[in-house]
Amino acid sequence: MDIARIALLAAVSLLLGVALAAWGELLPVRPGFVAGPALVGAVLLARAYWARRRRVAGDEPSPAERKLWLHLAGNALIVGFVVRVLAEPGSEVHRSTGDTGGLDSWLMVAGAAVAWWLLREPGDRHDERDRDIAAFGDRVGYWALVTLLLGFLLTLGFAPPGHLDRFTHWLIANALLVLIIAAGVVQYAAQLARYARERRLDHQDGTP
Repeated sequence: MDIARIALLAAVSLLLGVALAAWGELLPVRPGFVAGPALVGAVLLARAYWARRRRVAGDEPSPAERKLWLHLAGNALIVGFVVRVLAEPGSEVHRSTGDTGGLDSWLMVAGAAVAWWLLREPGDRHDERDRDIAAFGDRVGYWALVTLLLGFLLTLGFAPPGHLDRFTHWLIANALLVLIIAAGVVQYAAQLARYARERRLDHQDGTP
């Protein structure tokens, strides 16, 4: 069940980013003004849900795990948005075509920063389990980034002539940034999956 929630959150956030980039012109405000408050609103709802779990079952996520849910949603949202923007023909000559979503991306980052601040609690501490899972996530993120970069470099080096005409320095730079953020999505999902695994083991052992 936890794994399904992790996958669902990542998929919904990615698709929301894609939708905001594809149909943002239909909105009365910039897509960033929708995505940023959406992250803040989601965190407020999550805080209320976790507070209820604390009262009812006493099994709310640790501070470190709560922040991972936000990082997963925020990074996946930005990846979906930027990938859709970069896929738009003409985005590689952004100075000639005008707006390519840079401001919206920063508005999303600002919304994520506010949401992160709302998740903070006095006396937040990381225990040994949090540190072990963070180290595991670092390893997963590292290999995810290496794999993505190798795939991108092989594409740049061996693509048939004419297939890379759109790859200006600007587009390549933004593609590299997206790969870094995408590796973060993989890392945060892996850490959340490890928290879910540890929780199942605790329940099996009868650990409160």
